[in-house]
Amino acid sequence: MALDRVSPKAVVARWRVRNDRDQKYSFGGALKVPWNTPKLNTNSIAGVSLLDGKNSKRHFPMGYLNGACLCTRGWPSVPPKGSTDLVAVFPAPPGDVTHMDVMFPSAPPFLDVQLGSRPAEQVVVDDGGAKADPNTVKGGEPQVFPLTVQVDDETKSQDDDGNDLRVRLSTDVLFALNKADLTPKAQAALKDVAAKIDQSAGTTVKIDGHTDNSGNDAINDPLSERRAQTVKAALERLVTRQGINYQVRGHGSKDPIASNENEEGRRVNRRVTVLFPKPKPPSPPPAAPAAPPTPSADGKLPVLGTAPSGSPPKVVEGKWPAKAEVRINELRRDRNGFVSLVWTLRNDDDKPLDAWSSSHDYSGIYAEASTSLAAIVSGSLRYRPVRDSVNRETLGPNLNVTPSDDYTVEKGEEYTLWAMFKLPPEVKTANVQIPGFQPVQNLTVS
Repeated sequence: MALDRVSPKAVVARWRVRNDRDQKYSFGGALKVPWNTPKLNTNSIAGVSLLDGKNSKRHFPMGYLNGACLCTRGWPSVPPKGSTDLVAVFPAPPGDVTHMDVMFPSAPPFLDVQLGSRPAEQVVVDDGGAKADPNTVKGGEPQVFPLTVQVDDETKSQDDDGNDLRVRLSTDVLFALNKADLTPKAQAALKDVAAKIDQSAGTTVKIDGHTDNSGNDAINDPLSERRAQTVKAALERLVTRQGINYQVRGHGSKDPIASNENEEGRRVNRRVTVLFPKPKPPSPPPAAPAAPPTPSADGKLPVLGTAPSGSPPKVVEGKWPAKAEVRINELRRDRNGFVSLVWTLRNDDDKPLDAWSSSHDYSGIYAEASTSLAAIVSGSLRYRPVRDSVNRETLGPNLNVTPSDDYTVEKGEEYTLWAMFKLPPEVKTANVQIPGFQPVQNLTVS
């Protein structure tokens, strides 16, 4: 309903939720804050957030009164054939930010919402009717988190936090088992990394070797050091820019970024990372915001493409419905290059479809159970959902606390999900991969 600066420090967002059903609708915990971020009371709608795409930051509501959220508290419900108003106060972005994306976990994102301006007024912040003035309450530390954009290919993953690039090279590709000699496949991967270092203005490149927790430190520590030194020697030959200081360390198994409790997580932990300042890209002109998708008269979102059931996610093998379909409803870029992917799952099988289990990346790179396994594919590159750099939370719905009746899609039911991505401007068409379904191909990024 509104997104307004009420002071240089605060932005107020207002929503109206309408219920067309004959029975009351309760959000349960679907709007509450993820368990590990931010440090706010969970009995509120603290899981709503704003995306400042210009500065690549995610804003959660402000806290006050010993961690209580400066937002609607209690777990709201919507009466039959009625509506409920919700409100949240956020830390304001810099003054030159004119638009933000509004992310309400139970609905597709609102892209490029213009920031208005209005005088501050008291807002209702709990179900008892208590009010607070966002400009006079004593608030806690603003919960504003930088974002990480992950892009994978066959040999490596690249994490972009807006300032640095961290290239994670899989040691399964770079080296033979328990060896530190580069494989033929490693040459192409390192050549690509060297080209990015040449484009960077930074003078320090950090190279860190890591193993999983198999074996013991007496083996893992020197092995990770030798592998990091091998990558350094290769980059010194390939990088053409002078004056670079290479800093090399071997960490063994001490700094996992994923779980060591499953093979996928251990594979991710076996890595050599190369960290350096991000090359400065050319500044494209701001894109004009696209018109939002318009639901049809029956409330259905548009359908850009469909695909039937495919290989089941490992965690639900044997339980995955064969008669199910994914429909892509939106693949739309905002003015800063962030892309909203919205899809609907349709189940026509006797087996229930578990969106919670199938959508989450169990390697541990992403926290919580969200839509972190969805991907957008262009050429050899696989773009992963955006996550915050501090807590690893996906920009998507928090399925970990969503009522199970919502995310368990029974026969004849549908369920809509979403995730946010960051795509370069040259990506005009792409394939979409939703876990458990065949790829939806050749979709236009509007």
